Amino acid sequence: MRRSIQRRMKRTQPGARSGPSRTLRALASSAVALPGLAGSAAADGPAAAISADYNFTFYSEDANSPGKTVGNDRDRFDIEMHQFYVDAPLSDRTDLKLNLTYETLSGATPWFIAPDEDGNAIQTLTGASIEEDRIDVSLKGNYYYPTSRVGLTVGVSDENDYRAVYAGVDFDRDLFDKHTTLSGGLTFSIDKIEPTDADDFVTRPSSEEKKTVSLFAGVSQILTRTSAAQVNFAYQHATDYLSDPYKQVYVRGVFVSDSRPDSRNQIALLGRYRHHFEFLNGTAHADYRLYWDDWEVSSHTISLAWYQTFFERIRLIPSFRYYTQSAAEFYEPFFNDEREDGFYSSDYRLSPYGAFAFRLRGEIDFRDWSGLVDWRANVSWERYIADSAFALGTVDVENPGLVSFNLISVGLEARF
Repeated sequence: MRRSIQRRMKRTQPGARSGPSRTLRALASSAVALPGLAGSAAADGPAAAISADYNFTFYSEDANSPGKTVGNDRDRFDIEMHQFYVDAPLSDRTDLKLNLTYETLSGATPWFIAPDEDGNAIQTLTGASIEEDRIDVSLKGNYYYPTSRVGLTVGVSDENDYRAVYAGVDFDRDLFDKHTTLSGGLTFSIDKIEPTDADDFVTRPSSEEKKTVSLFAGVSQILTRTSAAQVNFAYQHATDYLSDPYKQVYVRGVFVSDSRPDSRNQIALLGRYRHHFEFLNGTAHADYRLYWDDWEVSSHTISLAWYQTFFERIRLIPSFRYYTQSAAEFYEPFFNDEREDGFYSSDYRLSPYGAFAFRLRGEIDFRDWSGLVDWRANVSWERYIADSAFALGTVDVENPGLVSFNLISVGLEARF
Protein backbone atom coordinates (compact mmCIF):
# COMPACT_ATOMS: atom_id res chain seq x y z
CA MET A 1 0.00 0.00 0.00
CA ARG A 2 1.64 3.22 -1.09
CA ARG A 3 2.02 5.36 2.00
CA SER A 4 4.91 7.68 2.82
CA ILE A 5 5.74 10.87 4.65
CA GLN A 6 6.57 12.65 1.39
CA ARG A 7 3.30 11.72 -0.23
CA ARG A 8 1.32 12.75 2.86
CA MET A 9 3.22 16.02 3.25
CA LYS A 10 4.07 17.59 -0.07
CA ARG A 11 6.63 20.33 0.29
CA THR A 12 9.02 22.30 -1.87
CA GLN A 13 12.39 22.97 -0.28
CA PRO A 14 14.92 24.21 -2.84
CA GLY A 15 18.49 24.13 -1.65
CA ALA A 16 20.06 27.24 -0.20
CA ARG A 17 22.71 29.20 -2.05
CA SER A 18 25.45 31.41 -0.70
CA GLY A 19 26.25 34.92 -1.84
CA PRO A 20 28.68 37.79 -1.70
CA SER A 21 27.33 39.66 1.34
CA ARG A 22 26.40 38.74 4.89
CA THR A 23 22.84 39.98 4.39
CA LEU A 24 22.31 37.99 1.23
CA ARG A 25 23.91 34.92 2.79
CA ALA A 26 21.34 35.22 5.59
CA LEU A 27 18.55 35.39 3.03
CA ALA A 28 19.78 32.21 1.38
CA SER A 29 20.74 30.26 4.49
CA SER A 30 17.50 28.40 5.26
CA ALA A 31 16.23 25.15 3.83
CA VAL A 32 13.47 26.95 1.96
CA ALA A 33 15.52 29.82 0.59
CA LEU A 34 14.88 30.91 -2.96
CA PRO A 35 17.15 29.75 -5.78
CA GLY A 36 19.39 32.48 -7.10
CA LEU A 37 18.93 34.89 -4.21
CA ALA A 38 22.50 35.91 -3.75
CA GLY A 39 24.27 35.06 -6.95
CA SER A 40 23.62 31.58 -8.24
CA ALA A 41 26.20 29.27 -6.81
CA ALA A 42 24.71 26.57 -9.00
CA ALA A 43 25.44 28.61 -12.11
CA ASP A 44 28.97 29.45 -10.92
CA GLY A 45 29.99 25.84 -10.49
CA PRO A 46 29.72 22.77 -8.28
CA ALA A 47 30.52 22.82 -4.59
CA ALA A 48 34.21 22.82 -3.81
CA ALA A 49 33.97 19.91 -1.36
CA ILE A 50 32.05 16.70 -0.70
CA SER A 51 29.02 16.96 1.57
CA ALA A 52 26.96 14.22 3.23
CA ASP A 53 23.71 14.47 5.19
CA TYR A 54 21.67 12.02 7.24
CA ASN A 55 18.18 12.68 8.56
CA PHE A 56 15.86 10.51 10.67
CA THR A 57 12.14 11.30 10.79
CA PHE A 58 9.37 9.74 12.87
CA TYR A 59 5.79 10.37 11.74
CA SER A 60 2.85 9.34 13.92
CA GLU A 61 -0.85 9.83 13.14
CA ASP A 62 -3.38 10.40 15.90
CA ALA A 63 -5.83 7.60 16.62
CA ASN A 64 -9.33 8.07 15.21
CA SER A 65 -12.00 9.46 17.53
CA PRO A 66 -14.01 6.69 19.27
CA GLY A 67 -17.39 8.10 18.19
CA LYS A 68 -16.37 8.17 14.52
CA THR A 69 -14.75 4.75 14.10
CA VAL A 70 -15.96 1.15 14.09
CA GLY A 71 -14.16 -1.17 16.52
CA ASN A 72 -11.81 -0.66 19.44
CA ASP A 73 -8.57 -0.52 17.46
CA ARG A 74 -8.39 3.08 16.23
CA ASP A 75 -4.61 3.38 15.80
CA ARG A 76 -3.32 4.64 12.47
CA PHE A 77 0.00 4.93 10.66
CA ASP A 78 3.47 5.27 12.13
CA ILE A 79 6.35 5.82 9.71
CA GLU A 80 10.10 5.82 10.31
CA MET A 81 12.18 7.38 7.55
CA HIS A 82 15.96 7.42 7.02
CA GLN A 83 17.33 9.85 4.43
CA PHE A 84 20.89 9.95 3.08
CA TYR A 85 22.24 12.62 0.76
CA VAL A 86 25.69 12.92 -0.84
CA ASP A 87 26.90 15.77 -3.06
CA ALA A 88 30.27 15.29 -4.76
CA PRO A 89 32.01 17.57 -7.29
CA LEU A 90 33.40 15.62 -10.28
CA SER A 91 35.17 18.47 -12.09
CA ASP A 92 35.16 22.24 -12.27
CA ARG A 93 31.93 22.01 -14.32
CA THR A 94 30.09 18.93 -13.02
CA ASP A 95 28.82 17.39 -9.81
CA LEU A 96 26.79 14.37 -8.77
CA LYS A 97 24.08 14.17 -6.10
CA LEU A 98 22.78 10.93 -4.58
CA ASN A 99 19.54 10.72 -2.57
CA LEU A 100 18.56 7.55 -0.73
CA THR A 101 15.39 7.18 1.37
CA TYR A 102 14.33 4.12 3.34
CA GLU A 103 10.97 3.97 5.14
CA THR A 104 9.21 1.46 7.34
CA LEU A 105 5.45 1.77 7.74
CA SER A 106 3.01 0.12 10.14
CA GLY A 107 -0.57 0.62 11.26
CA ALA A 108 -4.05 0.89 9.77
CA THR A 109 -5.58 3.28 7.28
CA PRO A 110 -9.16 4.37 6.38
CA TRP A 111 -10.99 1.74 4.30
CA PHE A 112 -14.61 2.90 3.91
CA ILE A 113 -17.27 5.11 5.49
CA ALA A 114 -20.89 4.09 6.13
CA PRO A 115 -23.82 5.89 7.77
CA ASP A 116 -25.04 4.74 11.16
CA GLU A 117 -28.73 4.53 12.06
CA ASP A 118 -28.78 8.30 12.65
CA GLY A 119 -27.11 9.09 9.34
CA ASN A 120 -23.73 9.98 10.87
CA ALA A 121 -20.57 9.13 8.93
CA ILE A 122 -18.66 6.28 10.63
CA GLN A 123 -15.14 5.27 9.54
CA THR A 124 -13.94 1.68 9.21
CA LEU A 125 -10.17 1.16 9.16
CA THR A 126 -8.31 -1.69 7.49
CA GLY A 127 -8.78 -4.76 9.65
CA ALA A 128 -5.15 -5.85 10.00
CA SER A 129 -2.10 -3.77 10.77
CA ILE A 130 -0.07 -3.09 7.64
CA GLU A 131 3.70 -3.73 7.72
CA GLU A 132 5.65 -2.38 4.76
CA ASP A 133 8.87 -0.74 3.70
CA ARG A 134 9.85 1.55 0.84
CA ILE A 135 13.13 2.53 -0.74
CA ASP A 136 13.69 5.49 -3.04
CA VAL A 137 16.97 6.12 -4.86
CA SER A 138 17.69 9.05 -7.17
CA LEU A 139 20.82 10.29 -8.90
CA LYS A 140 21.26 13.79 -10.25
CA GLY A 141 24.07 15.16 -12.39
CA ASN A 142 24.62 18.88 -13.04
CA TYR A 143 26.65 20.68 -15.66
CA TYR A 144 27.58 24.30 -14.94
CA TYR A 145 28.12 27.15 -17.35
CA PRO A 146 29.34 30.60 -16.26
CA THR A 147 25.80 31.90 -15.70
CA SER A 148 23.60 28.80 -15.93
CA ARG A 149 23.17 25.18 -14.88
CA VAL A 150 21.52 22.11 -16.45
CA GLY A 151 20.63 19.05 -14.38
CA LEU A 152 19.44 15.53 -15.19
CA THR A 153 17.74 13.29 -12.60
CA VAL A 154 16.83 9.58 -12.70
CA GLY A 155 15.30 7.57 -9.88
CA VAL A 156 13.22 4.63 -8.73
CA SER A 157 10.87 4.17 -5.77
CA ASP A 158 9.94 0.62 -4.76
CA GLU A 159 7.67 -0.88 -2.11
CA ASN A 160 5.55 -4.00 -1.63
CA ASP A 161 2.87 -3.08 -4.11
CA TYR A 162 4.08 0.04 -5.88
CA ARG A 163 7.02 0.89 -8.13
CA ALA A 164 7.74 4.25 -9.73
CA VAL A 165 10.47 4.98 -12.25
CA TYR A 166 11.09 8.65 -13.01
CA ALA A 167 13.43 10.99 -14.88
CA GLY A 168 13.66 14.74 -15.22
CA VAL A 169 15.65 17.70 -16.48
CA ASP A 170 15.89 21.16 -14.92
CA PHE A 171 17.86 24.38 -15.38
CA ASP A 172 18.76 27.76 -13.85
CA ARG A 173 19.77 30.88 -15.77
CA ASP A 174 21.17 34.02 -14.11
CA LEU A 175 20.53 37.46 -15.57
CA PHE A 176 21.35 41.09 -14.73
CA ASP A 177 24.49 40.49 -12.71
CA LYS A 178 22.82 37.54 -10.95
CA HIS A 179 20.01 39.60 -9.49
CA THR A 180 17.46 37.63 -11.52
CA THR A 181 17.29 33.85 -11.92
CA LEU A 182 15.05 31.98 -14.36
CA SER A 183 14.38 28.31 -13.62
CA GLY A 184 12.38 25.49 -15.15
CA GLY A 185 12.09 21.73 -15.40
CA LEU A 186 10.28 18.70 -16.75
CA THR A 187 9.74 15.32 -15.05
CA PHE A 188 8.17 12.09 -16.31
CA SER A 189 7.12 9.16 -14.11
CA ILE A 190 5.70 5.68 -14.78
CA ASP A 191 4.11 4.01 -11.74
CA LYS A 192 3.00 0.38 -11.47
CA ILE A 193 0.43 -0.64 -8.85
CA GLU A 194 0.09 -4.30 -7.78
CA PRO A 195 -2.18 -4.62 -4.70
CA THR A 196 -0.78 -7.28 -2.38
CA ASP A 197 -4.15 -8.90 -1.59
CA ALA A 198 -5.93 -8.49 -4.93
CA ASP A 199 -6.94 -12.18 -5.01
CA ASP A 200 -9.09 -11.68 -1.89
CA PHE A 201 -11.20 -8.92 -3.48
CA VAL A 202 -13.08 -9.46 -6.73
CA THR A 203 -13.21 -5.72 -7.46
CA ARG A 204 -9.56 -4.99 -6.67
CA PRO A 205 -7.23 -4.87 -9.72
CA SER A 206 -4.21 -7.16 -9.84
CA SER A 207 -2.02 -4.70 -11.76
CA GLU A 208 -2.41 -1.15 -13.08
CA GLU A 209 -0.22 1.70 -14.34
CA LYS A 210 -0.16 5.46 -13.92
CA LYS A 211 1.81 7.97 -15.99
CA THR A 212 2.63 11.50 -14.87
CA VAL A 213 4.22 14.47 -16.63
CA SER A 214 5.17 17.50 -14.51
CA LEU A 215 6.68 20.83 -15.48
CA PHE A 216 7.54 24.03 -13.66
CA ALA A 217 8.85 27.50 -14.45
CA GLY A 218 9.86 30.28 -12.12
CA VAL A 219 11.67 33.54 -11.66
CA SER A 220 13.60 34.73 -8.58
CA GLN A 221 14.45 38.38 -8.07
CA ILE A 222 16.64 40.23 -5.59
CA LEU A 223 14.53 43.30 -4.82
CA THR A 224 16.77 45.21 -2.45
CA ARG A 225 19.86 44.59 -0.39
CA THR A 226 17.70 42.85 2.23
CA SER A 227 14.78 41.36 0.30
CA ALA A 228 14.03 38.88 -2.45
CA ALA A 229 11.00 37.26 -4.06
CA GLN A 230 10.09 34.32 -6.28
CA VAL A 231 7.10 33.30 -8.40
CA ASN A 232 6.66 29.70 -9.59
CA PHE A 233 4.17 28.05 -11.93
CA ALA A 234 3.69 24.25 -11.88
CA TYR A 235 1.57 21.95 -14.03
CA GLN A 236 1.03 18.20 -13.77
CA HIS A 237 -0.87 15.82 -16.05
CA ALA A 238 -1.63 12.29 -14.80
CA THR A 239 -3.32 9.53 -16.81
CA ASP A 240 -4.52 5.91 -16.56
CA TYR A 241 -5.25 4.38 -13.14
CA LEU A 242 -5.78 7.18 -10.59
CA SER A 243 -8.14 5.40 -8.18
CA ASP A 244 -7.17 3.95 -4.79
CA PRO A 245 -7.43 0.13 -4.94
CA TYR A 246 -7.54 -0.12 -1.14
CA LYS A 247 -10.63 2.00 -0.59
CA GLN A 248 -14.33 1.24 -0.94
CA VAL A 249 -17.37 3.53 -1.13
CA TYR A 250 -20.88 3.14 0.27
CA VAL A 251 -23.45 3.74 -2.52
CA ARG A 252 -27.14 3.20 -1.67
CA GLY A 253 -26.43 0.35 0.76
CA VAL A 254 -23.83 -1.38 -1.44
CA PHE A 255 -20.03 -1.14 -1.22
CA VAL A 256 -18.23 -0.45 -4.49
CA SER A 257 -14.59 0.21 -5.36
CA ASP A 258 -13.12 3.69 -5.27
CA SER A 259 -13.44 4.95 -8.87
CA ARG A 260 -11.97 8.16 -10.27
CA PRO A 261 -11.46 9.67 -13.74
CA ASP A 262 -8.48 8.33 -15.70
CA SER A 263 -6.88 11.75 -16.13
CA ARG A 264 -6.12 14.71 -13.90
CA ASN A 265 -4.72 18.15 -14.69
CA GLN A 266 -3.25 20.11 -11.79
CA ILE A 267 -2.05 23.72 -11.70
CA ALA A 268 -0.29 25.56 -8.88
CA LEU A 269 1.00 29.11 -8.46
CA LEU A 270 3.49 29.83 -5.69
CA GLY A 271 4.70 33.21 -4.46
CA ARG A 272 7.54 33.67 -1.95
CA TYR A 273 8.99 36.69 -0.20
CA ARG A 274 12.07 36.92 2.02
CA HIS A 275 13.19 39.92 4.07
CA HIS A 276 16.29 40.06 6.24
CA PHE A 277 16.37 42.33 9.30
CA GLU A 278 20.02 43.14 9.92
CA PHE A 279 19.57 44.66 13.38
CA LEU A 280 17.89 41.43 14.54
CA ASN A 281 20.02 39.05 12.45
CA GLY A 282 16.79 37.34 11.46
CA THR A 283 14.89 36.65 8.24
CA ALA A 284 11.13 36.58 7.67
CA HIS A 285 9.65 34.11 5.18
CA ALA A 286 6.16 34.42 3.69
CA ASP A 287 4.71 32.01 1.09
CA TYR A 288 1.35 31.70 -0.62
CA ARG A 289 0.25 28.84 -2.88
CA LEU A 290 -2.89 28.64 -5.03
CA TYR A 291 -3.88 25.24 -6.43
CA TRP A 292 -6.60 24.03 -8.80
CA ASP A 293 -7.35 20.83 -10.73
CA ASP A 294 -10.05 19.56 -13.10
CA TRP A 295 -11.49 17.31 -10.38
CA GLU A 296 -12.76 20.62 -8.92
CA VAL A 297 -10.35 20.55 -5.98
CA SER A 298 -8.96 23.99 -5.18
CA SER A 299 -6.77 24.96 -2.25
CA HIS A 300 -4.96 27.82 -0.55
CA THR A 301 -1.78 27.52 1.52
CA ILE A 302 -0.22 30.28 3.61
CA SER A 303 3.16 29.71 5.28
CA LEU A 304 5.04 32.03 7.65
CA ALA A 305 8.44 31.45 9.25
CA TRP A 306 11.12 33.33 11.13
CA TYR A 307 14.81 32.35 10.84
CA GLN A 308 16.67 33.72 13.86
CA THR A 309 20.46 33.39 14.10
CA PHE A 310 22.38 33.58 17.38
CA PHE A 311 26.17 33.89 17.65
CA GLU A 312 26.53 33.06 13.92
CA ARG A 313 26.21 29.34 14.73
CA ILE A 314 22.79 28.70 16.22
CA ARG A 315 19.54 29.08 14.31
CA LEU A 316 15.99 28.83 15.66
CA ILE A 317 13.13 28.55 13.16
CA PRO A 318 9.49 28.72 14.29
CA SER A 319 6.95 28.41 11.48
CA PHE A 320 3.21 28.24 10.86
CA ARG A 321 1.16 26.95 7.93
CA TYR A 322 -2.56 27.15 7.12
CA TYR A 323 -4.18 25.00 4.44
CA THR A 324 -7.76 24.78 3.13
CA GLN A 325 -9.28 22.89 0.20
CA SER A 326 -12.61 22.21 -1.49
CA ALA A 327 -13.98 18.76 -2.35
CA ALA A 328 -13.59 16.79 -5.56
CA GLU A 329 -16.73 16.73 -7.69
CA PHE A 330 -17.18 12.97 -7.17
CA TYR A 331 -16.51 12.98 -3.41
CA GLU A 332 -19.02 12.31 -0.62
CA PRO A 333 -18.57 10.57 2.76
CA PHE A 334 -21.22 8.13 1.49
CA PHE A 335 -23.66 8.23 -1.44
CA ASN A 336 -27.43 7.96 -1.13
CA ASP A 337 -27.83 8.28 -4.90
CA GLU A 338 -25.94 6.88 -7.86
CA ARG A 339 -23.86 9.14 -10.09
CA GLU A 340 -24.35 9.09 -13.85
CA ASP A 341 -20.61 9.08 -14.56
CA GLY A 342 -19.93 6.16 -12.19
CA PHE A 343 -17.19 7.98 -10.25
CA TYR A 344 -17.22 7.62 -6.45
CA SER A 345 -14.71 8.36 -3.70
CA SER A 346 -14.88 8.87 0.07
CA ASP A 347 -11.14 9.46 0.41
CA TYR A 348 -10.49 12.10 3.10
CA ARG A 349 -7.74 13.56 0.87
CA LEU A 350 -10.47 14.59 -1.61
CA SER A 351 -12.81 15.98 1.06
CA PRO A 352 -13.30 19.63 2.07
CA TYR A 353 -11.28 20.54 5.15
CA GLY A 354 -8.74 22.91 6.64
CA ALA A 355 -5.53 22.32 8.56
CA PHE A 356 -3.02 24.14 10.77
CA ALA A 357 0.61 23.14 11.18
CA PHE A 358 3.08 24.46 13.77
CA ARG A 359 6.78 23.69 13.51
CA LEU A 360 9.88 24.46 15.53
CA ARG A 361 13.35 23.68 14.18
CA GLY A 362 16.77 24.23 15.73
CA GLU A 363 20.15 24.12 13.99
CA ILE A 364 23.72 24.43 15.25
CA ASP A 365 26.94 24.72 13.26
CA PHE A 366 30.19 23.43 14.73
CA ARG A 367 33.67 22.24 13.66
CA ASP A 368 35.37 19.05 14.83
CA TRP A 369 38.67 18.98 16.70
CA SER A 370 40.73 18.50 13.52
CA GLY A 371 39.19 21.49 11.80
CA LEU A 372 38.78 19.48 8.58
CA VAL A 373 35.01 18.93 8.66
CA ASP A 374 32.18 21.42 9.12
CA TRP A 375 29.18 19.92 10.89
CA ARG A 376 25.59 21.01 11.31
CA ALA A 377 23.07 19.27 13.55
CA ASN A 378 19.34 19.91 13.49
CA VAL A 379 16.21 18.82 15.32
CA SER A 380 12.58 19.71 14.61
CA TRP A 381 9.05 19.00 15.79
CA GLU A 382 5.84 19.63 13.89
CA ARG A 383 2.20 19.36 14.92
CA TYR A 384 -0.45 19.11 12.17
CA ILE A 385 -4.20 19.27 12.89
CA ALA A 386 -6.94 18.83 10.24
CA ASP A 387 -10.61 19.59 10.80
CA SER A 388 -13.60 20.51 8.67
CA ALA A 389 -14.16 23.52 10.96
CA PHE A 390 -10.88 25.01 9.69
CA ALA A 391 -12.07 25.09 6.06
CA LEU A 392 -12.94 28.42 4.47
CA GLY A 393 -16.22 27.08 3.10
CA THR A 394 -19.11 25.34 4.86
CA VAL A 395 -18.72 21.56 5.29
CA ASP A 396 -22.02 19.72 5.77
CA VAL A 397 -20.53 16.36 6.85
CA GLU A 398 -16.95 16.04 8.09
CA ASN A 399 -14.94 13.09 6.81
CA PRO A 400 -14.13 10.98 9.93
CA GLY A 401 -10.83 9.87 8.37
CA LEU A 402 -9.11 13.28 8.48
CA VAL A 403 -5.56 12.92 9.73
CA SER A 404 -3.68 14.79 12.44
CA PHE A 405 -0.09 13.90 13.25
CA ASN A 406 3.18 14.64 15.02
CA LEU A 407 6.48 14.75 13.13
CA ILE A 408 9.89 14.58 14.82
CA SER A 409 13.11 14.85 12.86
CA VAL A 410 16.83 14.88 13.71
CA GLY A 411 19.69 15.26 11.28
CA LEU A 412 23.43 15.69 10.84
CA GLU A 413 25.21 17.35 7.92
CA ALA A 414 28.93 17.17 7.17
CA ARG A 415 30.99 19.31 4.77
CA PHE A 416 34.47 17.97 4.03
